[in-house]
Amino acid sequence: MLTGDPTLRTKASGPLVNCHRCLAKSERTMGGNGAPCDRSDTANFPAKPCPGGIRVTVIFPSCWDGKNVDSPDHKSHVAYAPGNQALAGDKCPATHPVRIPQVMYEVMYDTSAYANPDYYKNGKQPLVYSFGDT
Repeated sequence: MLTGDPTLRTKASGPLVNCHRCLAKSERTMGGNGAPCDRSDTANFPAKPCPGGIRVTVIFPSCWDGKNVDSPDHKSHVAYAPGNQALAGDKCPATHPVRIPQVMYEVMYDTSAYANPDYYKNGKQPLVYSFGDT
């Protein structure tokens, strides 16, 4: 099962399934606190220095079609809950009625070496992903 799209260059519609949170220094050892993805998080790297680093959360689909253990695109046999939440709770779409365990992957990047405000002129983040992110 896959989530996200490394070739995507514009914000995807639907729930925020990959999010970035700018952490304060005090949050570095606490895992960033709070929900996996909320309104303060962004689809892109934060456009400001993050003294505690950047927390990236990747949320996988939690609803299954109940028939296929895989699909040609490795995505269409699973789905996210309907609405604007990536976490399904107890709600799954009729097309994918079987609730499966939620998988969430969290990565903490120590970006303290890039805290110089000069790196963020014009709101541009100096960090990019290695798969061709612009």
